[in-house]
Amino acid sequence: MGKQYSRWQHSIPDDWTRPIVDSAAFAEEQRLLASVWTFLGMASDAEKDGDWFRASIATRSVFVQRFGTELRGFENVCAHRFMPLRNADHGNGPIVCGFHHWAYDQQGRAVGIPHCRELYDVLPQELGARLARIELATCGQMIFGRFPHPRASESLEEYLGSGFAVLAAGSLARVRPYHLKIPLAANWRLGAQISLDDYHSPAVHPRTFGREGYIRRQDISYHRFGLHSAYLYSTQADGLEQIARACREGTYYPKYYTILQFVPNVLMAFFRTDFDHYHCVILLYEPVGHDRTIVHAWAYPAPVPGHRPWTRALTDPVRSFIVRQYIAMVLREDNLVCERIQGVAHQIGRAPLLGRLEERIGWFEETYRELLAMRQND
Repeated sequence: MGKQYSRWQHSIPDDWTRPIVDSAAFAEEQRLLASVWTFLGMASDAEKDGDWFRASIATRSVFVQRFGTELRGFENVCAHRFMPLRNADHGNGPIVCGFHHWAYDQQGRAVGIPHCRELYDVLPQELGARLARIELATCGQMIFGRFPHPRASESLEEYLGSGFAVLAAGSLARVRPYHLKIPLAANWRLGAQISLDDYHSPAVHPRTFGREGYIRRQDISYHRFGLHSAYLYSTQADGLEQIARACREGTYYPKYYTILQFVPNVLMAFFRTDFDHYHCVILLYEPVGHDRTIVHAWAYPAPVPGHRPWTRALTDPVRSFIVRQYIAMVLREDNLVCERIQGVAHQIGRAPLLGRLEERIGWFEETYRELLAMRQND
């Protein structure tokens, strides 16, 4: 039995929980992940000139702002005395620090410094103070960012691989996505793991998925593409390639439950609500501390034709309201499990026993360690 079972095991080290229980190990993990493409928010959050929103890359506060047709991203720290420049989730207006009124242009250069010649003996442009820039790239309506790194040269499209076309097509929401934030008193990896777990539904989600929610492995398929993975409620061996091709051609129409998981911490899911109406949800696990996370969800009707499209203007608001309540319930049920595991994480001293419906957790942990190893010697 052990020999047969070993087929489903992955080389997860016994100390895999170290960044989950040790704040120093967590800080080092996040330092290494800062140059990995990270989902920050939707283009609708910075739609008009001057719009900005605050986000996070590996626990470092950043903000994205629109300047005309361009998006720019900066670390959310003033070059003068390190005051956060953006202290709300979103807004509109010039970049001016609330501590001493230092003002910055779209290049991040300090161009307005009160009493600059009197205090520094130079003009603002001669002082050379500027904000730290972050690299930005978009995929459809999704905005990704990373901190520059000599080993981080691949484009966002290269990083996302086959999933780029799916995210691009799936993110073209017809209405402004509903954004939900839920605090999680547990490590972000525990959240990512439960989103990859197809074994827990009957025990954890009897109200939302039903007590008979057990999935048979032979009815679904798992796919690996680059660093990432996908779940399809389909047994087609080339199912993911078909979806990506249809998305590139503009002909994709969801036919079954589909989840694409992107390392480190974001996923996109398509699920049926009623008849042939589908909704889309983007889920992000934002690390805050070794035992704290913010779970973000963006939900909206999938940007594809649905059942009786002429009625959607009337029915979509009702459908979307129900979906939002449902997503919030599912996330809270998942979060409770993660928080209970966090409470005993210091007692864990070996790898988990992963079964066939938890295979993608093993893939995720392998990729996570691969990303850290790529930047370990810097």
